[in-house]
Amino acid sequence: MGKIIRLFYQHPDVKLCLSGYIHLKDKVVYNNVTYLCNGAVSGAWWDGNNREMAPRYGLIELFSNGDFTERYINHQA
Repeated sequence: MGKIIRLFYQHPDVKLCLSGYIHLKDKVVYNNVTYLCNGAVSGAWWDGNNREMAPRYGLIELFSNGDFTERYINHQA
């Protein structure tokens, strides 16, 4: 991860980094970059909660000025 952090530090326009999923929501803000690791729609196979977390997925909206919004949405089977 150190290489990515250094790379993003050299490019201050980077505001968001998305990674693979862990079926839980993980969010860290470091050096003005938001790192998101969200759930997945395939969480429906859980057959209930996973570590007290209902099946959900992340929805991210990107804007031309570099801003973004993020929501974590319950999956409706």
